[in-house]
Amino acid sequence: EDGIDGGNAAAVGIDGADDAISPLDLQRLSDGPNDTTKWWSVPGHLGRVGFITSMSNHFCGTCNRLRITADGQLKVCLFGSKEVSLRDAMRDPSTTRGDMELLVGAAVSRKTFALGGHSNAESIRKANNNRPMTLIGG
Repeated sequence: EDGIDGGNAAAVGIDGADDAISPLDLQRLSDGPNDTTKWWSVPGHLGRVGFITSMSNHFCGTCNRLRITADGQLKVCLFGSKEVSLRDAMRDPSTTRGDMELLVGAAVSRKTFALGGHSNAESIRKANNNRPMTLIGG
């Protein structure tokens, strides 16, 4: 059976693959409270493989990640288009540590529950105002 089902061991196959490549029996591992990855292992082998299920099974409610882009913008969600300029605040000599804490705190408090405030992948695509990771330094 191809696919991954509800935490039980499952086989994952590759459509059209040569017979020399056999499906793997994956076993679900436990995740940390803020993991964005669903971890799996192959019994008898070292390592693990992870799937980031941000569209099919979003984890936004437990995500605790913040990203600072290569140009000094703070992003609280990869799917959200809102950014806060930490660079400008840091370059202003009158900015205090307290000011920076308030700035970051305000950005975090505006973080939406899911997908950067979008309802689904199509909504994210149509918004067309979000920089992909390749443009933010990721």
